[in-house]
Amino acid sequence: MTSRLISPLVRGALGVAVLLGLSGATAVSAQSAQKVSVQFAALATSINGTGSSSIAGLGIEPQLRYNLVYAREQLAGFSLGLGAQWTSHSKGGENMKIKGLFLEPRWVPRSVQTKNREVIPYLSGRLALLNQSSDFGTSSMGAGFGAGVGLAISLSQTVNIDGGVQLVRQTFGDFTFTNVGGNVGGSFNPFTTYAAKLGVTVGLPGK
Repeated sequence: MTSRLISPLVRGALGVAVLLGLSGATAVSAQSAQKVSVQFAALATSINGTGSSSIAGLGIEPQLRYNLVYAREQLAGFSLGLGAQWTSHSKGGENMKIKGLFLEPRWVPRSVQTKNREVIPYLSGRLALLNQSSDFGTSSMGAGFGAGVGLAISLSQTVNIDGGVQLVRQTFGDFTFTNVGGNVGGSFNPFTTYAAKLGVTVGLPGK
């Protein structure tokens, strides 16, 4: 992701973090009032390839989210998402694709939602199991973990616009180059990346 794009995302993230810090520590129900919701988002992120340069990419991220207040009242304000991610990264005629599954817990402070139920900032975490594949080498497994902030804007009782940014640490296993002669191995250094998303969340009907 280019620095021109990252800078406003970081400034926005800091602004949301300040709101959360001023809001207090007690929690209530999470972004969707429904027990279960689905989200579909566009995803913009970057990776570090085998060199030191950053390679921007775009993709999609669907997830299913469960509001934990329905499991235990003390967990009000927390929700847990299970989802999948896919991004494509191209540079210099080469392409790499990242896909995987992730868990994303979120927390919304009580005073934030009490003051304004239509604009709701939240904190989020991320734990991901990843796989990279490319047109220049064999695929390999990886993992990622991180945290970030987001903002949900309520359009109705069941529909939210949801945007957020996270700082994620990623690692991938070694691979073998397929575009050169011989058995030449390659490796990825662990790297930290930004991930930004914008999507729509819809609460599912239920009891």
